[in-house]
Amino acid sequence: MRMAYLSLYRKYRSQTFAEIVGQDHVTTTLAHAIDSDRLHHAYLFTGPRGTGKTSTARILAKSLNCEQGPTSEPCNRCVQCVAITEGSSVDVIEIDAASHGGVDDVRDLRDRVAFAPASARRKVYIVDECHMLSTAGWNAFLKTVEEPPDHVVFVFATTEPHKVLATILSRTQRFDFRRIPAENLSTHVAWIGEQEGLTLEPGTIDLLVRSGDGSARDTLSVLDQVIAYTGRQITVGAVVEVLGATETQLLIDAAELIAAGDVGGTLQLVTRLADAGHDLRQFARDLVEHLRQLLLLKVAPDAGLVETTPEQLPRLQAQAGRLGQVELLRAVELLAECQAQMRRGNTRLPLEIALVKSALPEASGDAAALASRLDRMERRAGLESAEPAAVTAAPTQATPAPTEAQPEPVPEQATPAPEQAEPAPTLDKVDAELLHGSWPALLEAVKQRSRRLHAFLNEAQPGAVSNDELVLQFRSGYGWHAEQCVADGGQQVILAAIEEVLGIRPRLRCVVSDGDERPAEVADDEPVDASEAAAVAETEALEAAGELPDEREAHALAVQALTRDLGATIIDESR
Repeated sequence: MRMAYLSLYRKYRSQTFAEIVGQDHVTTTLAHAIDSDRLHHAYLFTGPRGTGKTSTARILAKSLNCEQGPTSEPCNRCVQCVAITEGSSVDVIEIDAASHGGVDDVRDLRDRVAFAPASARRKVYIVDECHMLSTAGWNAFLKTVEEPPDHVVFVFATTEPHKVLATILSRTQRFDFRRIPAENLSTHVAWIGEQEGLTLEPGTIDLLVRSGDGSARDTLSVLDQVIAYTGRQITVGAVVEVLGATETQLLIDAAELIAAGDVGGTLQLVTRLADAGHDLRQFARDLVEHLRQLLLLKVAPDAGLVETTPEQLPRLQAQAGRLGQVELLRAVELLAECQAQMRRGNTRLPLEIALVKSALPEASGDAAALASRLDRMERRAGLESAEPAAVTAAPTQATPAPTEAQPEPVPEQATPAPEQAEPAPTLDKVDAELLHGSWPALLEAVKQRSRRLHAFLNEAQPGAVSNDELVLQFRSGYGWHAEQCVADGGQQVILAAIEEVLGIRPRLRCVVSDGDERPAEVADDEPVDASEAAAVAETEALEAAGELPDEREAHALAVQALTRDLGATIIDESR
């Protein structure tokens, strides 16, 4: 007669403590307790499903009853070991509390505990899902668990230890089983693949381990399902088709599109997934987990917080280095929020909106993410950041530009101010019409040097041209933008762009219109208004506390988004 097929997780169930995967803290303690004859009468095994709780309980029973023992290394050949492995031992009783958790079941069990073992050295009661026992059942069992006969050992297993009565917890030794690390699980799957003669395409183990989510039983069940579909030649495409999982390369591509701000590319990716029949909800879940891993690698690269296979880790580390923390955090939030919307009906539109907002921070008004992206793009382009040590406004009077002072470092592309004492070209030949007509070209020249300053200068318009002085006019509420443009480092970049486009190098002065649209000069000792004064005080406090300079940009851009795009009015910025 042909034997029935045995599933992989049953066929390769651990038979010794050494074979238990990823639970060394449990198996080592139990082995020492057996070898030193310090065994407790009741144990509580807790942890996620498929992590080895029941297997460990059976190995403990074999260790106590092996004809070579008691020993921490049962032989698995003697009568007792074989009977326990096959589940036919009358002295090792497994009880499912989900179906036998009533008070009558517990009373019957309590009565049978007193009888001596039939053939084994110890009777072992393994109570699975013990949290399902009723309160009355636990109370009936309480005295027996506290003082059982010498020949009895109890092992309670549960995935929800918080539901177990405190009086029971205090009478047991508790062992917490952990989710199996991805590295251990991938090694285990590769070993089983060798034993079964499987050919695993690179990338398949990563998908199998990811679907198992730290559970050996779930991972092997998935592998069983894939083998039934593909045979012994297992490919990434087959695993994706069987599980509906997202191929790792698609997740990497999506993160790269978000980092590059490629809105069209993200929409094309969603279209490609939808046309191929992918589950968009599953894609969103997988992408959130992928971005979460990148965020963990970004903020704590050496903490070991990311569980992945050794083959996948270098790829994640490389991609995490190309993304900003604020961008990653914002993308995770948007995609996590879109999952709730996808459950309510339309799956494609919420995903597209979340991806577009992630790729385009300004679309969602996220000033911090926008500032982080501009800063990162400058660094990736090889530009130097021209951040001044302190905000210095341009003088309000028409005074000669200093020629002896050493300028602050400027981006490589920026043309430094001439150091010779030659008179600078005048503005006499540049009228207002020419200046306004050249303004888009000036903005583009600034953008080539500094995207950050380009964003600030976008909020200005060229004003009066007189006495070798160019006045830039900012709207009310944009005082901080003006200060950044006339600060030493920012001013040098803007002047270099003006010289490139118009061939002149004037003095630069910025003014901010007040609420009545009357020009108000930006001065060091006189903020534009109370809200801007509060903003300046806040940024100075952040600098004193050691916060990053990007905090100020994020604050200013957030104020801009609220006032211009949402029509908000600043009343008070105190905290």
